[in-house]
Amino acid sequence: MSGRDPKASKIYKIDVGGDMIGLAGVEQAFLEVIKLGLKGDQAAEKILEIVERTNFIPEGSERQYKCALSLAYRNYLADPSAGKKAMEFEQKPAC
Repeated sequence: MSGRDPKASKIYKIDVGGDMIGLAGVEQAFLEVIKLGLKGDQAAEKILEIVERTNFIPEGSERQYKCALSLAYRNYLADPSAGKKAMEFEQKPAC
């Protein structure tokens, strides 16, 4: 039996300034931005806003996170399957 909640938000790894950071809710943020029809800087701002709801973003690092999420979003739009696969984070049960 797996200890993971199947309804829990999946964790994705994003390269933020050379560090691989695990973030929850990334794909959901992408899907919401697509649904809203946002593009460019508006899309990047909204993605960061959504991701900040469930993740700690260190003060002063918002710009780096926004750039990293924007790049991941562009990759996701170019090829959702490959973009998603590139961000997947192997979660292992704690026990």
